[in-house]
Amino acid sequence: MTTIRRPSACLWTAVLALSAAGCGGVRGTAASAPCPPPTPPQAASSIDSAGKPGRTKLSVALVPWIPDAAGDDFASLRTMIEHGFESQHAAIDLELRLVKSDDSYHNPTRLAGWLASGRHDLVEIDTVVLGDLIDADVLEPWPSVPERDYLAAARSASTEIDRSGKSVWWGVPHLSCGFFLVTRSEKLDAASSIAGLVKAARESGKPLLGNFASSWDLPALYLDARVDNGLDATSPLALSNAVKPPLHAGSTAALKQLAELCRQGDRNPCIDGTYDETLEGPVEEFVKGSAIGYWGYSERLHRTVTLMKAQGLPVEGLRVSTIPLGTSATPLLFTDAFVRRKGCSGDPACNAAAAAWAEFITRDDVMRDLLISRDAGPTAVPRYLLPATSSAFQAEPIARDALYAALRPLAQSGRSFPSHASMYERRSALAHLLETQLAAR
Repeated sequence: MTTIRRPSACLWTAVLALSAAGCGGVRGTAASAPCPPPTPPQAASSIDSAGKPGRTKLSVALVPWIPDAAGDDFASLRTMIEHGFESQHAAIDLELRLVKSDDSYHNPTRLAGWLASGRHDLVEIDTVVLGDLIDADVLEPWPSVPERDYLAAARSASTEIDRSGKSVWWGVPHLSCGFFLVTRSEKLDAASSIAGLVKAARESGKPLLGNFASSWDLPALYLDARVDNGLDATSPLALSNAVKPPLHAGSTAALKQLAELCRQGDRNPCIDGTYDETLEGPVEEFVKGSAIGYWGYSERLHRTVTLMKAQGLPVEGLRVSTIPLGTSATPLLFTDAFVRRKGCSGDPACNAAAAAWAEFITRDDVMRDLLISRDAGPTAVPRYLLPATSSAFQAEPIARDALYAALRPLAQSGRSFPSHASMYERRSALAHLLETQLAAR
């Protein structure tokens, strides 16, 4: 059972103060003066933004880390979602937040400010920070979630067992993502261990690319390697403890082997920050034929297929698989899930609107439109995001897409990253230790 730590009253007030100040993301220091009573969250309004009675305003913040398939800063996507929802729920005024290149969603303090102030009723978060928000006491669990065949990883990431032994839903799963290997090489695709991966890549004579210079991705990749080197992926506590020093020698060695596959003479663009500045660099090099493959999130396939079609290259033959980082290859998956602000259940309008949103956004047809980039037109390239439900993979035309067919069993077999590992606070120190090891010759 997960032990949930509750913040002091002063921390609660500090969260609200950050919200009022615009949530700059800087954690305040505790003051010695008595804490003033917290301002209660604002209830969902029954008056819309124009002041007209009769509509419930529901503010929802969506994660921004998805391909902008239409190239219009998500304008078409927001319109598609808003019109789709409001056409079925005319009494609800949906207000969506979807902003590109926004790092707020990995910052627990900023997210806590949004939720504590009532700025957003629902926020789609990466569940690696779920524990931080539970500890900040700004969330309330969902009384129920829509009946869906959620992936095992998504279910694990969004629930906790309470003291009575009951499974409690803190989030409604929406999307999943993880690290995958993309190549045309049958040998590379078939590799089931880090030794086999290194052998196949070396024989090709070309580099295998990816970005290690990330304070989020590198620690996450390290946890992935820990599981491939024998750590119990079904134990949230074991995964959380793995974030703490000291480093595991076998896992670190596997990451170094993977990083060395990127080396080009005296340069290693995978660890020197080159691909942190040009995130699509590995994809572009692969499409040009300069690399045997690349590793990254599944949505990188959107850019890959877009480039290949633009250059008249055949998409058939692309292969996607799990990266083997030890003696096995078990994918760890992130989950994006909708959490709701504390107090929503006490307002019947907010409670009903939140339930309506959860039912709508997790439907297979709504998920299909997001995944195939329907907002970008009938010939658009799919986003290759992973749905958090197995059934969404079966919706047409997703079921006929060869890349989605390859991703489906990987998503279904994946395990979850921990939600109580304090990743936001620990990631930088862990990344620094790992970067030092990768840079050593």
